[in-house]
This record gives sequence, structure tokens and C-alpha cells, in this order.
Amino acid sequence: MKYTDDYSAKLRLWAQNPQVVPLPKISGIPKFSAKKFNSYAEMNAWKAELLKQIAANGGCRWTK
Repeated sequence: MKYTDDYSAKLRLWAQNPQVVPLPKISGIPKFSAKKFNSYAEMNAWKAELLKQIAANGGCRWTK
């Protein structure tokens, strides 16, 4: 049977030849700790402020 005729062949090939691919890292996000909010409005205001800080710093970049 050809691989093109077998629908699960891709999964079998992946299982036989596993590859570990490192995830990219992101830089440019300000440090922040865990926070609790009393409402969604309060959380959205904090998130908007965080996004403004990221934009002021030139945005985020993916690195290896």
C-alpha cells in the first residue's frame, strides 16, 4: 500500500521520526506579576495600558 492511499500514514511517519522543535521566545514584553481584577472593565483597562507600554517600547519581537 502506498503512503498516498493510507490516511493515517502521516501520523505513523511522525511517530516513527519524532523531531523536537524549540519554540521561539518573545522579547519586549514588560515584566508583570499575577493580578486579580474585580471586573472585566478593570482588566481591560490594565490590558490597554500594557499594550500602550509595549507599543511605546517598539513592540515585541520573536527570537530564537
